Amino acid sequence: MDDVSVPREGSVRLRDGRTLAYAEWGDPEGWPVLGCHGSPSSRLERHVEDPGAYRRWGVRFVVPDRPGFGRSDPQPGRRVMDWPGDVRQLLDHLGVDRFAALSLSGGAAYALACAYTFGDRVRAVGILGGAPPPDVPWPWPGWVPERVRATVHRPSLAASLLRPVFAPVAMRPAAIPRYLQLRLNAADRRVIGRPAVRRILTETFTEGLRNGPAALAEDRALLFRPWGFPLSAVRQRVHVWHGTQDWQVPAAFGQVLGAMLPDCAVHWFPGEGHFLVFDHAQEVYAALRF
Repeated sequence: MDDVSVPREGSVRLRDGRTLAYAEWGDPEGWPVLGCHGSPSSRLERHVEDPGAYRRWGVRFVVPDRPGFGRSDPQPGRRVMDWPGDVRQLLDHLGVDRFAALSLSGGAAYALACAYTFGDRVRAVGILGGAPPPDVPWPWPGWVPERVRATVHRPSLAASLLRPVFAPVAMRPAAIPRYLQLRLNAADRRVIGRPAVRRILTETFTEGLRNGPAALAEDRALLFRPWGFPLSAVRQRVHVWHGTQDWQVPAAFGQVLGAMLPDCAVHWFPGEGHFLVFDHAQEVYAALRF
């Protein structure tokens, strides 16, 4: 039997010549869940401390690196709506037809883009601590200057401005969990304080930023411009899980996102934070089963 403590890794050569890297956890014959990782993160992202849980639940969890992260080649000038094209080639390579999509934090746009593009092929969508697109009135904090709000809607300029901001993070990605533990709420501090969770986050952040800050800067800039599709056209059942004390993606963002989706169940977790999935993974994956 294969070692369930390590992922099965591979890559595909896309039609435009780029390499797309991916990792799989769980049962190779299980029901597929496409993981749309956070920002920063990588194909090594998972939501359970014991990776054997995926096999016990009958889950085949497939997580590709987005362009520029991990071992995936960059895609200059990419947009959110380019991602489903990469995913289609990966899933065809893996022989996956129907699947669920699950995102953490900054992966929400990409999971919803896949739902919009693939239609009935996506059976359900899960959003963990996600935010809505910026082409609706965002509940911006009052301290954010108007000129900054305008800048982030211009992705090329925003990416160039953000790159030096994220450079120190890219130099020491292993320090990100410690940084998060210091700045997030008590519930997140407890979760990140668990050795297995800290190790998971350290590994996925380090791998995601192996190429430096460019991919992270581009990814963040893209999330602040229109995503290229209307959320009203996402017809699948979408589950949103959000902690009321999420200081990374405030609860107001989850409220707006839930209100914009035609068929959405918002699950609130009082007092919990951004990384609540590590305490509720079985519930999350059960809701996506088809």
